[in-house]
Amino acid sequence: MTFLFFFSALGAFNGFLLSLYFAINAKKKVFTNYFLSLLLLVLSIRIAKSVFFYFNPNLSNIFIQIGLSACILIGPFLFLYLKSYATYKKQTWTKHVIPYLAVMTILGYYHPYHKDIPLWTSWILKTIYLQWLIYIILSFKYIQPLIRKIREKEILKRIDVWLLSIYLGVAITWLAYTTAAYTSYIVGALSFTFILYLIVLLLIFRNSSESTFFNEKEKYKNKEMDKE
Repeated sequence: MTFLFFFSALGAFNGFLLSLYFAINAKKKVFTNYFLSLLLLVLSIRIAKSVFFYFNPNLSNIFIQIGLSACILIGPFLFLYLKSYATYKKQTWTKHVIPYLAVMTILGYYHPYHKDIPLWTSWILKTIYLQWLIYIILSFKYIQPLIRKIREKEILKRIDVWLLSIYLGVAITWLAYTTAAYTSYIVGALSFTFILYLIVLLLIFRNSSESTFFNEKEKYKNKEMDKE
C-alpha cells in the first residue's frame, strides 16, 4: 500500500512540476505551451484528489470538490492544445473555458459538495465525464493525420509522437475514471503513467539534436513561408 501511494503521489507531483515548467521555464513562450501547462495542471489536481481520497476517505470535502471541478477543464484544454498545433489562427479559448468555470463556480456556491454529495456523485460527475468525452471526440480530428501516417507506414516525427501520446493519455485517463466502478477507484491513478511518460518524452526531446517540440511548429511555419 505504501508503494502504491508513493507511486501515485509521485505521478501527481511530477504533473505539477511539468505544468510549472511549461508555464514559466519553457524556452519558447508560445501560447500552445500554456494550454499544455493548464492541461497538466487540471489533470494533476484531479489525480491528486483521487489518490488522497483513496487512502484517506475522510479527505476534506473542499479538496474533493476542487478535484471534481478540475475535470471539466481537462477536455477543453486538450482540444485547445491540439488545435493550436493544427492551425496558426488566434485561438478563441474563452468560449471553451469561461462558461465552464462560471457553471462550476455557481454550482459550487449554491450546491457545495459537502451539502449535496448525491448530486455531485451522480448527475454532476456524470455530466462532467460526458463533456470530457465529447471533447476527446472533437479533438480526434487533430489526431487523424497522425493515424493516417501510421496506416500508410510513414515515419512519425517526434512532435507527432508527443501529440499522440498526450491524446491517448487523456483518453485512457477518462476511461480509467469512467470504469472505476467496475474495477477500483485507484485505477484512475494509472493515469499517472501518462504523466511519467510525458517526463520521459520531455527528456528525450530536450536531449535530442533535432528540433524540439517547442520550436518545431515555428520552423515548419517558416519553411512554408519560404516556399511561398
